[in-house]
Amino acid sequence: MVYAFISEFVEFINKLKEKLNKHGDLFSNNEAAVKYAIVNPFLKMLGWDVENHEEVIPEHSDPKAKGKADYALFIKELSKNPIAFVEVKKLNGINSDVIREKLKYSFDLGVNYTIITDGDSWILYKAFEPGIPSSERITARWSILKDDPYEIAFKALIIAKTKFFGKLSETVTSIKTIEQQTLQPTKPVHKVVKPLFSRENVRKVILKILSESTSPMRRKDLVEKVRQTLEISGKYLEPTPKAREPRWRVITEWTIENLKREGLIEAVGTGYYSITEKGKKEASLY
Repeated sequence: MVYAFISEFVEFINKLKEKLNKHGDLFSNNEAAVKYAIVNPFLKMLGWDVENHEEVIPEHSDPKAKGKADYALFIKELSKNPIAFVEVKKLNGINSDVIREKLKYSFDLGVNYTIITDGDSWILYKAFEPGIPSSERITARWSILKDDPYEIAFKALIIAKTKFFGKLSETVTSIKTIEQQTLQPTKPVHKVVKPLFSRENVRKVILKILSESTSPMRRKDLVEKVRQTLEISGKYLEPTPKAREPRWRVITEWTIENLKREGLIEAVGTGYYSITEKGKKEASLY
C-alpha cells in the first residue's frame, strides 16, 4: 500500500544519508561510486529497472547532439524517445557549467526533463523551455543530507516511473480506496493535535525547548524539533523563490537568528545554542 511504500522509502533515504555521511570522501572523488551506491538504488526504489536496457540506457549518446547523458529513461508504451536524462556527478560536483551543458543536450534532442544529482542534491529541470533561465526551470529539488526524509519521499515521486507515465495520481487514488474498503475496526486512537505553524509558535517552541534542555542544543536539532512539534502545511511546505528551501525551514532559521540578536539565546561553540536568563524569563510566560 502507498503508506507502507512511503515508510519504506523514508527508511531507505535514511540509509542513503548514513552512506553519504560515512563515505563522503569516497563519493567526493568517485563518480562511479555515486552511481552504483546511491543513484541506481534510488531509481530502483522509484520503479525504474536499471538492468533493463529498454528502460534505462547508461551512457546515452545521439549523433544529433553534442555530449552524452549518464542515463536515459524510457517508457516504451509512451514514446520511443527518452522521457528524461539523468546526469550524475561526484559529491559537490554540480556547477553552472554542468547544468548548462546537460540542459543543452536535452534541449537539442527535444527531451523534456533532466535530472542532475551528486548523490546528495537532486534537481529536476524542465529542459525543453526555450529562452527561460535554468534557475527558473527547476521543477523540484531536494537534499538527502539536509531535508526531511518524508519531504524527500513525496517530492521524489515526481521522478517515479509511474509519474512520468501519468498514472501516479490514479494509482494513489485506487490504493487509498482499497485501503478504506479493507480497514478493520480498531480501538479509537486519540490523535495529538499539534499547534499550527506560525512565526510566533516557532519562537515559543525554540525558547521552551532550550529552557528545558540541560545542555546546549545543535541548530539542526532545534529545527527538527520545530518540525516535530508544529503542524506544518500549505504554503509553509512550499520552497521559497530564493533559498529553494521549504518556507517553514527558512522561517525557523531566521527565528533562531532573531532570538540571538535579541539576547534571548546565545551561540555556544560552533552550531550549538543555549538560552540566556532573559530568554528563560520569556519562556516562563508560555
